[in-house]
Amino acid sequence: MKNLIKLLICICFFSNTLWADNTIKSLKTKLQAVSGKEKVKILNALAEAHWEISPKKSIIYGEQALKLVKDKKEKANALHNIGVAYKNLSNYDNALQYHLNALKIREAAGDKKAIADSLHYIGVVYDYSNNFDKALEYHFSALKIRKEIGYRKGIANSLHNIGVINHRLNHYTKALKYYLNALKIREEIGDKKAIAGSLNNIGVIYKNIINYVRSLEYYLKALKMFEELDDKYETANISNNIGELYLKLKDYDKAFSYLEKALKIAREIGAKELIRENYEFHSDLWAAKGNYQKALEYYMLSSKVKDTIFTEESSAKIAEMQTIYETEKKEKEIELLKKDNAISQLELARQKLLRNSFLGGFGFVLILAFVVYNRYRLKKKAHAELEAAHHIIKLEKEKSDKLLLNILPLRVANDLKEKGKTEPESYENVTVYFSDIVGFTKKSAELDPKFLIDELNDIFTAFDNIIEKNHCERIKTIGDAYLCVCGMPEENSNHAKNVVRSAIEIIEYLKKRNHHTKAQWEIRVGIHTGKVVGGVVGVKKYIYDVFGDTINTASRMESNSEPMKINISEATYHLVKHKFKFVERETIVVKGKGDMKMYFIDNG
Repeated sequence: MKNLIKLLICICFFSNTLWADNTIKSLKTKLQAVSGKEKVKILNALAEAHWEISPKKSIIYGEQALKLVKDKKEKANALHNIGVAYKNLSNYDNALQYHLNALKIREAAGDKKAIADSLHYIGVVYDYSNNFDKALEYHFSALKIRKEIGYRKGIANSLHNIGVINHRLNHYTKALKYYLNALKIREEIGDKKAIAGSLNNIGVIYKNIINYVRSLEYYLKALKMFEELDDKYETANISNNIGELYLKLKDYDKAFSYLEKALKIAREIGAKELIRENYEFHSDLWAAKGNYQKALEYYMLSSKVKDTIFTEESSAKIAEMQTIYETEKKEKEIELLKKDNAISQLELARQKLLRNSFLGGFGFVLILAFVVYNRYRLKKKAHAELEAAHHIIKLEKEKSDKLLLNILPLRVANDLKEKGKTEPESYENVTVYFSDIVGFTKKSAELDPKFLIDELNDIFTAFDNIIEKNHCERIKTIGDAYLCVCGMPEENSNHAKNVVRSAIEIIEYLKKRNHHTKAQWEIRVGIHTGKVVGGVVGVKKYIYDVFGDTINTASRMESNSEPMKINISEATYHLVKHKFKFVERETIVVKGKGDMKMYFIDNG
């Protein structure tokens, strides 16, 4: 589900926090002319005005208000404003602390509307922190109070946010119910921007449950409203969604039309995330039409505006190694130049002594001997240091090469070192393994971050050893997902058997590991065989990546698998049906693919 968090971003109880420039200027002018309680109110208004456009300035204004405030209501407002700003800066710990402090003051004062607002925003912070149980708890508390006081706009926003969390948890029926109830209220009170947001999210739900006709109906309504509101960002966002939907409906002309419209607007407003998503949809469109060269071009464009943890870490390590290599090389060169300069100075001294040899014969001989000996000693030392420098450089080069081989296949790495580039290639017979960890989001919120990283490192290292032993190639990990292939970039006639054997060994490894570890981990595995395009993406930050319908289908196999089971497609089954035992499954309707036959590996 592409860009879900962006699509489902929690809508705050104020429908519009972006103040016009002249309003902010007016507040700043008034600030100079007032003092006391009025000054605190204006500082709080400025803090609220900067929530979205400059959260750091919002915090500054809020802190200034706290220094001057004496009224408890305005103190709670200042704490609330700072909490919202920290949330927008993704500093969720500070955001939560400020909102809890504001809630404490508001509860003591008995201001129900303000209490509900604080509960709402605490729910938003927990949502962004992926603590969905806590988020729902606070949103339901806010909803209860808002119903008691009859605050209809707040009721709609609470219903909407509860729908958002259910959507993120893939509870589509519940999410749709809450979205529709929120939409009904928003239509009754005439909140146009919020109505358009609800229409969009309902469209996303229908898309996810493969009801493309209803999805398109809601998307088009949302698009019309955002165009009337002249909201360029959301117009581009909805146009992207409609383009993706027409792609799923295989109406490629309309898909192209809406994607081009979205791209034009996104470029005008500089919305990089929308541009990245649009390039991905363009890539999928050209792949569906069989033009893999175009698909690769758009995929590479998308990669240029998208940084992943994998590429950042790998590129940082390569850059660090290269920097060490270059820095030490220059330092050694400078040291050698200094030695040569010292030798030159001694040579000048020797010549001076020769010119003045008449001042002392024996003294001249002694000094000359000293100079010659010292020059010999310095040259010998410089030569030894030069040899040491060459040795260090050689070691650092070996480290860089080793690191390069850790992130790129051998043949691709050799091409880059020898030619400075490598060409993308299409491979006809490739088997793709895709897995993810069951319940990872929930566990990651419960476990200590260091323990979690150590666990993932241990598990994925074991996966790497297993797939390497079976002549497969790890492509990448993204969070808890693991992707590997066999049959590229080096062809392998046993590609399907190797991947299935690797999957069986990985499941067995996890079963044994779970007997003696604190955390219990289970995975779902999906495998599919077909045509794959692979190549190096980027110029400064290299990453070897794969794409094509085969990758998407392998992902579908994984999402339709079950914990600790290996789900394979019919294409893979026909290649290995005589080598392993299988359990045939009922035909399954797969998102974007229709009916598909699948098989579980029977590995005891």
